[in-house]
Amino acid sequence: MENAPKRVSRAYVGFGGNLGDPAKTLRAAAAELERRAGDLAAASPVYRSDPVGLTDQPPFLNAVAAIDTELDPEALLDVLLAIEAEHGRVRDVRWGPRTLDLDLISFDDVVHDALRLTLPHPRAHEREFVLRPLCDIAPDLPLAGRPAREWLAALDPQGVERTGLSLM
Repeated sequence: MENAPKRVSRAYVGFGGNLGDPAKTLRAAAAELERRAGDLAAASPVYRSDPVGLTDQPPFLNAVAAIDTELDPEALLDVLLAIEAEHGRVRDVRWGPRTLDLDLISFDDVVHDALRLTLPHPRAHEREFVLRPLCDIAPDLPLAGRPAREWLAALDPQGVERTGLSLM
């Protein structure tokens, strides 16, 4: 008897970093994510953004990728956390500098609210460094009841600029 094919889900992952060589780290993380979790279906350009929260630190590079995966949300989160750790991510200061930050923004139409994982990401719709690259690849993705493009249009500028870099 053959195994039934697994369900493929579309997830959106935010990439960020501001320590070391962030451009190199983001590209390596994207390649690693594809190797471990599925096919990268789309990737935004890379943006430079001002830090949020703790502002006395270098600017960040940010991007968003769409991944088609057979993993469930928790398993995908485990992969993201492992990739972060392998790139030297240390979680000692909230909103502090980091080598790599991988955030699960959205996973199909899953709504999940638990201590470990909230979907869609609870603050994605407030952050230009998430919305601007997300709108490059999925402007109609719903976040907090509205398409991402509507949230972006309503935001005051937060210091996000497109670079000439790419994630893939």
